[in-house]
Amino acid sequence: MRRHFNLNLLTILFLLPAICFAQKIDRKALVSRHSVVVTTADTLESLTVGNGKFAFTVDATGLQSFPEYYKNGVPLSSQSEWGWHSFPNTENYQYSETLKEYNFENQPKGLYAVQMKTGRAKEASDYFRENPHRLQLGNIGLEITKKNGSLATPGDLQNIHQELNLWTGEITSSFSVEGIPVKVITCAHANRDIISFSLPHQSVCGYGH
Repeated sequence: MRRHFNLNLLTILFLLPAICFAQKIDRKALVSRHSVVVTTADTLESLTVGNGKFAFTVDATGLQSFPEYYKNGVPLSSQSEWGWHSFPNTENYQYSETLKEYNFENQPKGLYAVQMKTGRAKEASDYFRENPHRLQLGNIGLEITKKNGSLATPGDLQNIHQELNLWTGEITSSFSVEGIPVKVITCAHANRDIISFSLPHQSVCGYGH
């Protein structure tokens, strides 16, 4: 037993210098290696900035310029903890209509809300599953005018390079329309429901609704 103890002690003494002098982790470099990069106007590659209580999802322009185009992918929305909405319960659905009895491990039977499959019970479970729901607070985007006076579409965006910096929480979006480069930097406030964006002076204008 003493020999075994001495062997373990020698092992610890041998490894101790390596443990004491190990280099610290460069956390910024580690996180930055995983920055998210988008190079197309892909409706399933929307990026989001936020602070845990507020979220703002953007398209390839760094804002919410093409909400209709993205609606069947990852929608462009602005949502907050305080923004909720419910549709009127015109059919007077009761929460009790969504409950089903289960018996787990021979314990007394308990009632649990489940997704019913048919009839009024299905309608009731659908209603309570969907309500209340997060409210879409609005969109902020760009209207990009082309040389012929028409508005640009996602297909007009060229040279797209968008990056979500996981260390700073900023999204930097670069693209061009008819040879004119545009760069947008988007970020969210750390504690408030506020977004901020900046871009060089170009022939574009912002809109909100």
